[in-house]
Amino acid sequence: MNLCGKLFTLTVVTLGLGACSDMAETKVLPLLEANNDNYTLVWNDEFDGDTIDETRWQYRLDCKHWSKQQKSNNVVADGYYTILLKKERVECPNNTWLQPGQKEGDEPARVVQYTGGGVISKSLFRYGFYEARLKTPVGAGWHSSFWMMKYLEKPENSDSLKFNPLDDQSLHSHIELDPFENDSIDPTHFQTDAHQWKPEPGTEDKGRTQNKVGTKQIRFNDGTTFTEFHVYGMEFTETHVRYYFDGKLVSETEFPASRYKHNDVNIWLTGLGTFLGNTQAIDDSKLPEQITVDYVRFFEKNI
Repeated sequence: MNLCGKLFTLTVVTLGLGACSDMAETKVLPLLEANNDNYTLVWNDEFDGDTIDETRWQYRLDCKHWSKQQKSNNVVADGYYTILLKKERVECPNNTWLQPGQKEGDEPARVVQYTGGGVISKSLFRYGFYEARLKTPVGAGWHSSFWMMKYLEKPENSDSLKFNPLDDQSLHSHIELDPFENDSIDPTHFQTDAHQWKPEPGTEDKGRTQNKVGTKQIRFNDGTTFTEFHVYGMEFTETHVRYYFDGKLVSETEFPASRYKHNDVNIWLTGLGTFLGNTQAIDDSKLPEQITVDYVRFFEKNI
């Protein structure tokens, strides 16, 4: 792993640690306003090879909303991981979402006109600091996300998300953490969230089948856009979830394990075509496009 490449050097300079001339003396720290030396890097991918590291990642290969997520749309080159976003017709027999141009009451097309991609870490994590540096695509119609949830799969169908783990009757609690979700129709806005899916009956938020905590709409009016690189971070503890943008705290919520029954989670990077954000159609004039990821890192707190 070449941590002294151009992208890591940029991070080191940002943190004020000097040049990356001697890897043995360099400590990788999370981008935080304070107390970043409380953490130690324990898992990461700097994407310095020429292919997805399949010892670290598995692929997201489902049909959802307006796109089919495909293995071939995940590419590593020149120190970056890219999720390719394309206009191409693919059969999706199990996709019941209406497609652009369809209206309520129409028979689901079961065909999509777009493809996206994504990867899911093979390692599981819990408390610590999660961080990714990435940029989103130009043009409406794409949902970019850096998020955490345990990937539950059926052994006979391990490459598909056609099976919805939330339908598992034996599952009583299942958390999802969302440090970054953006709908590309608005490159100045992202959302943070923490969910507890399928809590014990009677403990759900009123009117919901889940508990949804710490939802925050983060918007910039100063020219900041997510089509440029930014660092998204999340600190997950036994009591709180804290969300960071370029090292600055932008949201904090109580999320105690005693109530929300924390479990281990995988790290997800996702790009899919969608109606989210009140999107009416994907902007074909901008395609092909891509989500570009510089690195993903997980740090554990020093004991």
